Amino acid sequence: MIKPSIPGTGSLQRDIAIFIEPLKTNVELITGARPGAVSLDPLPSTATLADVITQLNKILSRIEHSG
Repeated sequence: MIKPSIPGTGSLQRDIAIFIEPLKTNVELITGARPGAVSLDPLPSTATLADVITQLNKILSRIEHSG
């Protein structure tokens, strides 16, 4: 299944594109869809609590855009 995405903003009116482009960038950074973004691997069913904490911190780092 292909995930929906925000289309490119090149064909939009400038005043709309200025508003949409930062939103598009943030969504792509959080989801890992931004070119060059590293995808997060799913945790195995044998994951420890430490593994879960590490993965959660990676997700939070993306949301906060601090890593």
